[in-house]
Amino acid sequence: MVNKKMTMRDYYRSFITKANKEAGVIFNASKLNSKEECEEYILNLIKNLRHKKQDNKAYIKEIENLKEEINILNNSLIAKNKEKANLKDKFEKLEAERAFYITQAKEAGEKREEAEKEKEYYKNNALYWNESFYDTDNKLTRAENLNFFFGVLVFVEAISIAMLIWK
Repeated sequence: MVNKKMTMRDYYRSFITKANKEAGVIFNASKLNSKEECEEYILNLIKNLRHKKQDNKAYIKEIENLKEEINILNNSLIAKNKEKANLKDKFEKLEAERAFYITQAKEAGEKREEAEKEKEYYKNNALYWNESFYDTDNKLTRAENLNFFFGVLVFVEAISIAMLIWK
């Protein structure tokens, strides 16, 4: 039984030490020698704390510090959100410019291909007309030579007919 009282007294002492620490009361719990003294001290402590006005300045100061930290964090968050929005706007602008330049490049490529096709068409057309010209020129030269030959032949025949008629 004595052992049980001693264990309870030690338990109460440790409890009183913790309670005093939380309440901010300075008291050496080892001064309490019996279980009854410990119980009486705990009851008095509860009564005193219950009726005592608490000093809230420390809590108010801590709350103010927390409010300042929250404001700082909110401002930082707002700045990061603005920066994020700016980056998003820049990204969208760059994406639009990229799409514009891709469209421009496609149009330029199409126009270049069209110009190359036209160039090839006119080149082939010029080659055709060049070949056609020389073919026609060769045909005309042959026709002129043939015409000259027939003209000479007609002249020779005319002379031979004239000689036959004259003789």
